Amino acid sequence: MSSATKKQSSISSIQSVQRAAAILRCFAEIDADLGVTTLSKQLSLHKSTVSRLLSTLQQEGFVEQDPETGKYRLGLGLVTLAGVVLDRINLREVAYPHISALAESIQETVNVVVLDGYECVNVGGAASPRPIQYVGRIGRRTPAHCTAAGKILLAYLTPQERQEILPNNLPYFTDNTIVDVHVLEQALVQVREQGYAIAHQEHQLDLSAISAPICDHSTRVFAAVVVSGPTYRIGAGKIETFAESVKETAYNISTQLGCASAG
Repeated sequence: MSSATKKQSSISSIQSVQRAAAILRCFAEIDADLGVTTLSKQLSLHKSTVSRLLSTLQQEGFVEQDPETGKYRLGLGLVTLAGVVLDRINLREVAYPHISALAESIQETVNVVVLDGYECVNVGGAASPRPIQYVGRIGRRTPAHCTAAGKILLAYLTPQERQEILPNNLPYFTDNTIVDVHVLEQALVQVREQGYAIAHQEHQLDLSAISAPICDHSTRVFAAVVVSGPTYRIGAGKIETFAESVKETAYNISTQLGCASAG
């Protein structure tokens, strides 16, 4: 095989992996059973390419097909992979009693979130007991610049680290979304000073959230506790009350994880 042929084969393999990953992300983002046609349009790929990749993913257990509708959903094979990662994060085990108590106390959904690149990922949660609630499912990804948890996690990065992960053009979601990097930097200064972050309808209309940092034994902020709920229940008038509860919960989790500054 010539060097040119080997290079082309390598590029093709990388492209296939990227496309397969894009398909899996589609299921996570849309959170519904998807057909070949929908995925083809969503990813701007030919239907034959999507069908071939889905077949491979199905063989590996990463997706499964509904025999009646012919549509696909994420498969249990991903649970095995996710379990390996989550087993290493004793954060979930330590945090759960604390966030459950907070959810019961303030009657809102509480999540534990980590940063993965530019996105926040829910790794643990306790749902609000109220019928109208924010559903913070495990694995849900949200952009960092317009969420309370994201602002906390960005605030404790160095300017260089933020520059490396933030896109040049911050995506717009609502009229409250911060899309200017300089404005965001100013907001993060305030976040560090007050020790918590808020987001009112910045990523999603009628949704507000308050977040505080969790640090590990080396005092590094690596996660956040975030309370989320309808804006009419978590309005400006309740910020101070909620903020103190969230900060206390984050403090208690940090202390149990061995954070010296928290203890």
